[in-house]
Amino acid sequence: MESESFYGVTLTDKEPIAQFEVPEIPEEYVVHSHKLIVKQLALGPDAKSGEFNVVQVETFTNEDGEKKEVKIPIAVLKAGETRSLKPNIEFPNGSVTFKLVQGTGPVYVCGKAEMNFGEFNDGEIYEEYSDEEEDDSELEFDEDAAPQTNGKSNKKN
Repeated sequence: MESESFYGVTLTDKEPIAQFEVPEIPEEYVVHSHKLIVKQLALGPDAKSGEFNVVQVETFTNEDGEKKEVKIPIAVLKAGETRSLKPNIEFPNGSVTFKLVQGTGPVYVCGKAEMNFGEFNDGEIYEEYSDEEEDDSELEFDEDAAPQTNGKSNKKN
């Protein structure tokens, strides 16, 4: 089963930090994956002309089985030049901190949070699936239905 929700925060000089935390899931479910996808960063109409606004993310990566903190700028916005970006950045399986490290904003960060989970019942995991999905093992190749090339069949003699 999948769940999708809107994510949005505003960064300003008064509130320069915003945290995305993975939501808690009831015990009867098991989370297979979750991710935050940042779709757009935009300067608000009150942004000061000529001022650079730099948004940095802080998150963790797994390198060689070790959790390592990563801090990297994802946007440099300037009123009059670059008012918005569409980065389409994915942050899988963890929390993310957004910081306005330069400028006064406001900078709007928006995207979506996706979660893929199944039900946990008596030690077994059940995933929902559609009856419309086909099993590839039941499909057979029909040589007579294969496309023709230059009026010749693709069948080998």
